[in-house]
Amino acid sequence: MKRFGTPAIATCIISAILLGAIVTAVRSQSATPVTLGDYKALYICGTTGKSLCKVGAVGPGGGTIFFNDKENLYPTFNYLEVAPATWAGTQGVDPTSIWCSDTDTKIQTTLNSWSSRAVGLGPTTTAIMLKNCTSGAANLVADYNANASAKKHDWFLPTIGELMLISANLQGLAGLIDSDYWSSSGYSNLGGWVQAMGHGYQGDATKDTTFHVRPVRMF
Repeated sequence: MKRFGTPAIATCIISAILLGAIVTAVRSQSATPVTLGDYKALYICGTTGKSLCKVGAVGPGGGTIFFNDKENLYPTFNYLEVAPATWAGTQGVDPTSIWCSDTDTKIQTTLNSWSSRAVGLGPTTTAIMLKNCTSGAANLVADYNANASAKKHDWFLPTIGELMLISANLQGLAGLIDSDYWSSSGYSNLGGWVQAMGHGYQGDATKDTTFHVRPVRMF
């Protein structure tokens, strides 16, 4: 008895497996596989380093995972982690800061106000801030990266898109304050984007206004 369509189905299955392997390899070039029982995971989270990474879990940097790219939307990272509440050594209270010492120039001239809000762009917008700001929110994050006590040293100031994910996914978690947080997304010559962590609203404020700061990292 002939079976019609079986070779085509088999070909599709093999192609899907190969494509998945290629995507995993590209997205995880720097990852070290770790075996948990019969499962080999690329990243391990939790306080003991023996659980899989998921939203709400303790991340490798000692903070909290707030995004898992399950749909493979972002080619440069798998997870986003917000820094621990004690990151600034202020007894678990996020410090406040102005956005930038340069209060009258649109420093993110290579980005428009829309693209600067994107998820995954935080390292880029933070780097631009650090080139132009002698003090401010991004500078606090740079100081944290230079601190030998930090578990990881690749933290950045999140974009407004990344802050929106924190607000949506970590309500009541990670020691976040029900208050306003600076993003690394510029709004205009005079202002930057702000995330209200508790009720989820976004808005802009002048650069010399002080709001809370919390770094994030990607891996």
